[in-house]
Amino acid sequence: MHPVMKKWLGRTALLSALLCLPPPSALATGPVEPLRPATCTVESMLEDVRAGLKGGSPALQRYLKLRLKEAAIAMPAEALQAALAREKDPAVLEALGAALATKASNAENPSLVQPLLARATGDADPSVRAAAVRSLRAMPSVEFMAKNGGVVNYEQLVRDPSPEVRTAVAENLVAESAEVYSGHDRRVSETAVSVAAAANDPAVAAKLLGEVSMEAVGPEAVAQVTKQLRSDDARLRASAATALGGVPGGEVEGARRSLVELYRTDSDPAVRKAALQGLARLGQSGARPLLESLRGVDRAMDPEIDAWLSAMSLNLQEWELLLREKQRLRR
Repeated sequence: MHPVMKKWLGRTALLSALLCLPPPSALATGPVEPLRPATCTVESMLEDVRAGLKGGSPALQRYLKLRLKEAAIAMPAEALQAALAREKDPAVLEALGAALATKASNAENPSLVQPLLARATGDADPSVRAAAVRSLRAMPSVEFMAKNGGVVNYEQLVRDPSPEVRTAVAENLVAESAEVYSGHDRRVSETAVSVAAAANDPAVAAKLLGEVSMEAVGPEAVAQVTKQLRSDDARLRASAATALGGVPGGEVEGARRSLVELYRTDSDPAVRKAALQGLARLGQSGARPLLESLRGVDRAMDPEIDAWLSAMSLNLQEWELLLREKQRLRR
């Protein structure tokens, strides 16, 4: 889509939602019909969403979901909840659930999402359960669940028999940490650690530890992550090593000892590589002597150590810049 059209859509989304206008005719082919205001109801907007999700372009689908979110803020909660209870199409339910969650956040009323949490745990269709979970993405969902009494929580949802639901749990927490709190929220990060410990799916646990920020976690969470270094699954051990590289300053010494021991004792190359990355992040430029002391433990890994030392010689102060330079050296 042309950039001008993207800007135009952004400016007209709220107006269209409030007036309940049909989707912009500029997105369709054929003669342009005049836009006429209509009574805005949940049902009429869901008809547009349903049709757009079946045959619309990705741009149109994004627009319709945004329009529904904007309109939901002014719609009666009871009407949204009733529509959610009736909805069986996973894609439509996800859009409707996101709109309800937006209203709950805007109204500072987490109880509004109770029907959504009920679908996430109680629906017989795993696709619907996964859609209900995904609809909470990039929302303060950990807070929502806690304020609803913790009856439904991510530790429970991550044990769902459906891989789709378990993946949705991990993606929600990764997105919430990064997009809602920019990695600074202790509760979300510690929830990710607890959910990883509760998961019977090593891939999901590895995603949580490898991608959720650990910069705000406390000692108990660090101890939980450290236990994962003894997992039978190499992916999970590697992700735990990556997570330990991002712990707060007060936990650095313990994390460093654990990573050195891991590097010396674990024979998996990916785990050793992650341990080196964790050590480099914990010390950055000050990690040089420690990394040099690990030469010869595994000759095949010495080039990895050399790459870190070369990157550190540039005295880059930002971790992301240091990591990017090291990755450039080891392409």
